[in-house]
Amino acid sequence: MAQLVLAGRVLPMAQGADAAPRRGRVWIEDDRVVEVTPGRRRRAGFSGATEVDVGDDLVLPGFVDMHNHLAYDALPLWTEPGRTEPWRHNKHWPDADTYTGSVTEPAWVYAKACPEALLAYVQVRAMAGGATAAQGWPTSNRGYRTVVRNVDSEDAGTGRDDLIYTSVVTRTADALTESVRRMNAGSGFIYHCAEGRRGSRVLQDYTDLQRTDGLLSTLIAVHCCAVDAAHWADWDTAAAGGVVWSPLSNLVLYGETTLVDDARARGVTVCLGSDWGPSGTKNLLGEMKVARIAADHLGYDLTDAQIVEMVTSNPGTLLERCWHRPVGRLVPGAFADVVVIRAHGRDPWAGVVAAREQDVALVVVGGVPRYGDADLMEAAGAPPSFTATVGGRPRRVALPDPQDPAAAWSWEEVTGTLDAVQRDPQQAVVAAQARAAAGPRFAPDAELELFLDMPDTRRTGRAGPPKDPAAVRIPPVPAVEHDAAFFDALDASPIQGGVLAPLRATFLP
Repeated sequence: MAQLVLAGRVLPMAQGADAAPRRGRVWIEDDRVVEVTPGRRRRAGFSGATEVDVGDDLVLPGFVDMHNHLAYDALPLWTEPGRTEPWRHNKHWPDADTYTGSVTEPAWVYAKACPEALLAYVQVRAMAGGATAAQGWPTSNRGYRTVVRNVDSEDAGTGRDDLIYTSVVTRTADALTESVRRMNAGSGFIYHCAEGRRGSRVLQDYTDLQRTDGLLSTLIAVHCCAVDAAHWADWDTAAAGGVVWSPLSNLVLYGETTLVDDARARGVTVCLGSDWGPSGTKNLLGEMKVARIAADHLGYDLTDAQIVEMVTSNPGTLLERCWHRPVGRLVPGAFADVVVIRAHGRDPWAGVVAAREQDVALVVVGGVPRYGDADLMEAAGAPPSFTATVGGRPRRVALPDPQDPAAAWSWEEVTGTLDAVQRDPQQAVVAAQARAAAGPRFAPDAELELFLDMPDTRRTGRAGPPKDPAAVRIPPVPAVEHDAAFFDALDASPIQGGVLAPLRATFLP
């Protein structure tokens, strides 16, 4: 039984952003928040607990990234050369001339040649932005362990694998009916739905759901940027589910984004997701800032406090309906996922939205310190960890070596493995083929193999091996934090029309 106590300015998000931070303590036992107490009040039964006082820093529930395609997060932003017109929908841009070579093939090589290093990189990238849980993990030929909580497969202690279902593929007919049946039985359904411009054909994803009585409280619809104000009115406010908003990706691809005010007016719970490397932010710190910029530009009625809810208590509301255990809130019985943020004396809500990677002081997942400043990680009793420099600050990261779970991995080994694949993708393809041929593909001890989830219409379906391995080119692995290279690529993306130009100054003042 492991006990940890965090003292600081606590924002428990118990009823959302309903209160200013108060000095207090969060009492954690294993993967459970036992209590949050104000002031100097102590709690019995924790006399031998490890206690860490973070001073005036903010102690919040760990952020939940409700939409990602993590297997693609080692890729930089992608723009089709010469294209200035918005893409119509998510069935359109996978047919672009450079998509297969710039996105599908590099991602396939990483996923097959060095899956362990890829998973390590994406987890550090997520935690660097304060995330303790993420959706969108790649499927695989066998199980693999993560330290960042897996929204898609969390069993919440039940041993069940049906608490949440996810689908990137558009569902119709019997498949859609079955999804609605599962929602009615209590399972959550995270569903890519109506991703594109308003008036485009993908609105049918949403109208099919509506006709099948699928606009339920356990639906977590991703994007829905093609849904117009009239169709948002189809939701029953008494049983509304959720939508995941990825404003940067929407603006970069389609030049418009989800009608968040119309969704909220129907009682739909809005969350944020950073989407993926080729058209998304690096992490939720970026997505919160884009939400602020987009809301101001489009006239959405959103406060900073409501944006913070979109990465904490809002996903918690939706996931608790499926997990039957609190998350995204620091309340008794909740998952012990916590992030500590330096707000630098700002209003707390504005401070969280304005935070950069260097302001993430500590990340605790499942009651275990996993990422943060060296002194806080040591004081909190973190397991073996390695050093990585993020946002100009040295960090300690407790990510186990896949060959020896009792030992820390090396960031140099992780990034070195990815860099080796990038420098010689042809050799990496050979290595991937050798891994796959090492034994029965789906044996419990088989070499790990990850499967990609995004479409590639030039290949008539899912991503597969390069048709010409000799021609594969992989761009350098991007930094895990928002850096000048990211903003240079964003500025060169014409579809967003300069709306996102202010983002650079929020990270690189």
